Amino acid sequence: MSKLSTSILMVCSLLIAGCDKSVPPVIEHVANTKKQADGTYEVQLRYSITSSGGPCLSKDSFKTWTSYSTNWLYVKSLDGVQGAEQIVVTIEQGKREWPYAHTNMQGTVLFTNTTMTVRLERRGYDYKKNVETGYVPYFLNGTYQISERSQ
Repeated sequence: MSKLSTSILMVCSLLIAGCDKSVPPVIEHVANTKKQADGTYEVQLRYSITSSGGPCLSKDSFKTWTSYSTNWLYVKSLDGVQGAEQIVVTIEQGKREWPYAHTNMQGTVLFTNTTMTVRLERRGYDYKKNVETGYVPYFLNGTYQISERSQ
């Protein structure tokens, strides 16, 4: 193999190796809460996802970007244990119905003093086979410090 062929092969390998590298979400462990007019509480769970690369062999292959997002929980109170059937988990503030709300979740959210512990599971789905795969942990499970929002 000539030096040119070897060089081209090496460059192509490096370009392909640079394709879309995502890392797990970075979760902000402060849950901002606000009492709603209907007496429920809105709980804001924020996170970010950083990824580098893009479609292989494109101008974006070497860029890094961060996306910031929020999930919203609507709960009856900020005290005690609440089962998944009492909670609405949604990806859009104020939208408590499907397609924005996660449905058929299992687990609990526990409120104690100034903390909230989320232990939920949602339905898994294999998009390649177009079938449900049972329950999987909710990606924002964890313990959060509770902070009240004024607005």
